Amino acid sequence: MNRKTGLKTPINELSFYYNKLANEITTDIFENLDSGIKWDQTQYEWSYDLLIDKEDDLRYLNFTYSVERILKKDFIKNDIVGSSGLDECCMPHIKIRMLMQEGKWIKNHDYVYAQVLGVIAHELHHLAQDFDLVDYKMPDNIVDYFLNPIEVEAFHIGFRAESHQNLEPIKNCIKRYLDNFLNANAINQKEYEKIIVKWLNPEIKLLKGVNNNES
Repeated sequence: MNRKTGLKTPINELSFYYNKLANEITTDIFENLDSGIKWDQTQYEWSYDLLIDKEDDLRYLNFTYSVERILKKDFIKNDIVGSSGLDECCMPHIKIRMLMQEGKWIKNHDYVYAQVLGVIAHELHHLAQDFDLVDYKMPDNIVDYFLNPIEVEAFHIGFRAESHQNLEPIKNCIKRYLDNFLNANAINQKEYEKIIVKWLNPEIKLLKGVNNNES
């Protein structure tokens, strides 16, 4: 048990990224893609001693997978968009949208398991976070988004997953992701370096129902 947080879940160990659940969900996503399935909804068990709801000790989360088509003229590459929070039934819910070019067979996708795994781990961590602990609001720009303490934790957890799956240093995964924004001039070199430092090894502490004081 972690003496500081009182958790059995090794939240601050680099090898942890909600491993079993993240891999279970990612495997199901690839089974859907490989079967040409456009939409699916599943419920998964939450087996960690972390709260995903501040009012109730919920042990399950809802998950929705969907494929959305992008017009050929607007398409750049296959992408994945994730979101998480409480749904209309007040259940913890993760929604994953797989963005693909219109007219292409779903089975012919080129998604990479490690990168999808990272997105799932990122969204799972958001369910465990207490957004009330920080002044979380919609950012004015991409740098503010990347450096928000809530997102710093979630991106780090996601890159733990990708690093573990690829058997490569986490810094390589972070740089590969941020290179896209640097090369597109969405961030500059100074911002690039600052984000890397923040994402590399933050203390994970913005959690529901967890006292992070040393007392």
